[in-house]
Amino acid sequence: MQDVFILDIATIAAVVAALVTVVGNAVNMDKNYRSLLAVAIASVLWFLPKEWGEQAIIALIIGLTASGVYSQVKPRDNANELLRLQMREEIRQEMEEHKSRENRFHSEEENSQQTRKE
Repeated sequence: MQDVFILDIATIAAVVAALVTVVGNAVNMDKNYRSLLAVAIASVLWFLPKEWGEQAIIALIIGLTASGVYSQVKPRDNANELLRLQMREEIRQEMEEHKSRENRFHSEEENSQQTRKE
């Protein structure tokens, strides 16, 4: 049996999480199946011969770090989409306020014209 260190497990877990994100996003995989993908990737990495496994993990860490995938591993809360929706709502409210001001102005103008005629 191989000697297993907690750092090895943590490293493999981080690499697996990054790979699941990359592969899942690349093929537009449903989030329900990503855990199965994680198990499959972890199994492949874990059961590789030790020499190949170490080299594969090192290569993956270098590649994932270079491409900036670690910053994408944790899920985003769609901040850009939220900001876009907030901006749309603000624009809609401003347009409604502008219309109501125009309506008030026109109704006041009509009232003043009515009073002049009388």
